[in-house]
Amino acid sequence: MNTLIVVVKNPIAGAVKTRLQTRYTPTQAAELYTAFVKDTLDTVRSIDIDMRVIAYDPPDAEGAVRSRFGNEWNYVAQVQEDLGQRMYQALLNQLKSGAQNVILIGTDIPSLPASHITQAFEELQKNDIVLGPSTDGGYYLVGLSRPCPEIFANINWSTPTVFSETIDAIQKHTYTLGLVPPWFDVDTPEELDILVAHAKAQTTATQAPCIPHTISCLSSLT
Repeated sequence: MNTLIVVVKNPIAGAVKTRLQTRYTPTQAAELYTAFVKDTLDTVRSIDIDMRVIAYDPPDAEGAVRSRFGNEWNYVAQVQEDLGQRMYQALLNQLKSGAQNVILIGTDIPSLPASHITQAFEELQKNDIVLGPSTDGGYYLVGLSRPCPEIFANINWSTPTVFSETIDAIQKHTYTLGLVPPWFDVDTPEELDILVAHAKAQTTATQAPCIPHTISCLSSLT
């Protein structure tokens, strides 16, 4: 069984996408985050997998998150630990529930191609771990086919060394690794500008809408 987890915060003004607030109000930043989530979930819907999970935060937000993003998802609360344990416990719980391969992604990557996720599941057929490196030095995707707690411990989260430290831990514990192509997170106004330019180019090239929820949201803010 293949399971995909999307990590989602309750989009409350002032609590999400705070680095966008140098250009947008807290309410506008929360609206943009909601659009990011919707575009990410649309991508997830397009993939043929067995289980789709939203891991939400804070723990009392299930009703609010469910009302925004729909009842088709399986909802689980994130543990209240550091980022590494939040991710690992979400992955581990799905492995314990019977999944053979579990992948976790965030929602700062609304333009991520579905093919990257599909490739990641293929990598887990032959590897313990799969990673999708992000251009900021971290990773936007992590997947497991077995418990690998060491790669989530003693990592300097939210720094440019996350990916390299994780690779060091994988090598130290002799886990096998699969990789998918790099992609970019969107945290700052400048990264948002890159996202919009990339989406415009992709739409021109493919004649198919890219990140429609985000583009629509931005149009309403201008």
